[in-house]
Amino acid sequence: MYKSVLYSLITVLVVTSLVLIFSEGSSKNLNLNPVNSFETEDKNTLPDQQNTKKEQVGVFYMPSWNTSTDPAVDTDSFWSCLMGREECSSIHNPAIWGPKGRIYNAKYPYEGPFLERKPIKELKGFYKRDDPEVIRKQLEYMKDYGIDFFAYDWFYGRHYYYHLNFGPQSKIYYPKGWKSDPNISGRVAVPGMEEWGDQLQVLLKVNASLPKEEQLKWAINWCDDSHEKWMLWLGIGSPDARARKANYEGEYPDKALYLKVHEKITRLWIDQYFNRADYLTDPNGRPVVYFYFPQDAESRGAFYGLKLKDLLDLSQATAKKAGFPGIKFIAVSSGAMLERERMYGLPTVWKAYDPNKPWEGGEYQNRQLLQEYVPRLKSMGFEGMTAYVYHNFLEKDNKSYADMRETYKGHWNMWSEKFKNDPNFEYQVPAAMGWDMRPAGGTWPQPSGFPSEPQKDQVHSTKSSFTAMLLDAQQTSRKYRSSNGNTVMICCWNEYLEGNYIEPTEGHGFDYLEAIRDVFEK
Repeated sequence: MYKSVLYSLITVLVVTSLVLIFSEGSSKNLNLNPVNSFETEDKNTLPDQQNTKKEQVGVFYMPSWNTSTDPAVDTDSFWSCLMGREECSSIHNPAIWGPKGRIYNAKYPYEGPFLERKPIKELKGFYKRDDPEVIRKQLEYMKDYGIDFFAYDWFYGRHYYYHLNFGPQSKIYYPKGWKSDPNISGRVAVPGMEEWGDQLQVLLKVNASLPKEEQLKWAINWCDDSHEKWMLWLGIGSPDARARKANYEGEYPDKALYLKVHEKITRLWIDQYFNRADYLTDPNGRPVVYFYFPQDAESRGAFYGLKLKDLLDLSQATAKKAGFPGIKFIAVSSGAMLERERMYGLPTVWKAYDPNKPWEGGEYQNRQLLQEYVPRLKSMGFEGMTAYVYHNFLEKDNKSYADMRETYKGHWNMWSEKFKNDPNFEYQVPAAMGWDMRPAGGTWPQPSGFPSEPQKDQVHSTKSSFTAMLLDAQQTSRKYRSSNGNTVMICCWNEYLEGNYIEPTEGHGFDYLEAIRDVFEK
């Protein structure tokens, strides 16, 4: 997910001048289509081919957003970068590329535009993200080609205060009965609001309008605040904010308010999403929530002395109070695995340089390698794990799609074996179409203005090689199904800026959807 990868990974880079090299996604035993969930077994097949219950296929869906500061102009974050670098906000962002933005020269040339990534004419080319006709087509394609559900990359800004009785802000979610100030247009006492949610609202409206048998299931893939947004949250308590009277006297981004915002996030899920007929649940009726990069939330919660389990327990208690049997949390995890890469590892603590002035900055500490972090997930409250993108496995880096297939197999074997005897923690086998972040400037952005590992932008698949990866993923899923469920997670429907997209385009047509259908619908 481009926004989260760049602003969650690379903002750490800005603070520490280091490169973060990881990304991911996850879920288990999801009985989405019980009527058609079994196929007839062929008694003549080999033993490892006999377990042919249909896999549940999920796909990550990344929203785009408007980058224009002019309310009358909509500059799409995806298409502006594919069509040329002039309007691409990503490569002009000093927070990730330094004060001059992305610098191009003979060694680091501009290699666009990337017009082969233009969606097909049936999707109206560079479509509007909230066009219901386009979204209807997207849902139709997913359903027709064997995708059972999508996990929507869901972003939330903690730091936003707003007014319930003021123009467009009146439609922003706020829990019923929570405190607001009627004397100032219903100004809320607890900040926080969804970001880039317009696409999701149309997706859900269109999905609900379809006949029940044509609807897709969906789930939230919660992407916690980027580092940039984390600093804005801490800035609520800064002298500047108090001088501008941006908040009331006594309002401060402390532990109590942090927990209240987390409760608000969970209440939003409950009130607006969990009760929907199309929301993904496990066989026990629990809503499934994917959690992208849990180390982000863990390290920031640690600033307040909170453990990630404290936050997940709060969500569980809130859901149960609302009448749900709980929530099934699936971690979306990846990261460095070598000791020499520990400086790029998964942080568990964010520490302010000055505890009395956290808005002035801090650093991420106590970094762990992926194989150290994963065993802790269950104690945090997770019941499964998957990945968004694996960039490496131990000594092996992705510099081609052949490399990617090998690194994925390494992860599949390691984690499937680790959890094979634990029926209460599943590893959902992930697969990916590729990686090529050149439209956003390259892998990975540096304050110097140059990418650090542009060689990783050559991970290009074909229909044949993608099919081979899916077949391997299917085989792994079936081998470990007794404990790990039957879910395969694919990245991604539309990560155009990261070069990881299966949506039909002028460059590859329906190749990737046909591969999914050929493997999982037989």
